[in-house]
Amino acid sequence: MIIKIKSHKKPVFEKILNYMIHDKDRLFDKSGKSFAITYNLKGNSIDEWVNQFRDNELCRQRKRTDSVLLTHEILSWHKDDAGNISLAKMEEMAREYIRQRNSNGIYVAVPHFDKGHYHIHICASGIEYKTGKSLRLAKPELQKLKKDIQQFQIERFPELSKSVVQHGRKDKSVFTDREYQIKLRTGRETDKEQLIGMLKTCYKKANSKETFFHIINEAGLKTYVRGGKISGVVFRNKKFRLKGIGFTQERLGELDKSFKRKNELNYLRKNSEKKNVEIERLFEKGN
Repeated sequence: MIIKIKSHKKPVFEKILNYMIHDKDRLFDKSGKSFAITYNLKGNSIDEWVNQFRDNELCRQRKRTDSVLLTHEILSWHKDDAGNISLAKMEEMAREYIRQRNSNGIYVAVPHFDKGHYHIHICASGIEYKTGKSLRLAKPELQKLKKDIQQFQIERFPELSKSVVQHGRKDKSVFTDREYQIKLRTGRETDKEQLIGMLKTCYKKANSKETFFHIINEAGLKTYVRGGKISGVVFRNKKFRLKGIGFTQERLGELDKSFKRKNELNYLRKNSEKKNVEIERLFEKGN
């Protein structure tokens, strides 16, 4: 399961809720049924929900001009799991997500389907219900949430195996919300995704940072220098910083470490073989 969270510092409650409820991509089953989870909210209309979101904002403990008033959150599943997804499963996972996210918040969750992808849109308050405390997630908390909700999915719905992703430091998302939405609408890889795929192949073939850049050039990609170091790649007339697409100096440095360890092991192995030969010769002379 992929989780995307987009923060909004303007009170666009009505705009997002209208999209979630009335857009053509809202998911209905064959009998015309859907679901709309309303958590810590009363009423059945967008106007009623918007008023409650706004009223809750008055409880905010720390008021700033750049405060996050709401978040637009998306839970999505791989298109290869389309045959195993149902409204009932999506609703159960949305409710579990809300529970793990923070059960003190205000939420509206609605299922959508577009270009073979099942996903859920969630409008969440920027602060807890009536307490005024921020609903913000620090990076470690968000990472834990991603892992925990996916573990719930694995245990509860193991058939959704194609939607299991590796959440961790090296798998940190490098795509913007806009790029993600384009991917959902078109079903095509973005330029960034294609480049990352090519660089991953180069990385697997490389045994050092130097050979990594050499393989990149052989693949027809051009690098560019900033501050005396290679810092990015030009792809389809666009510049992509290596750091921004997941190939940090630390990650590239691991290639050199691996190369160094390999050389050390080869050196030890050769010395060991040499000593064994010398021992055998001494043993033969002794006999």
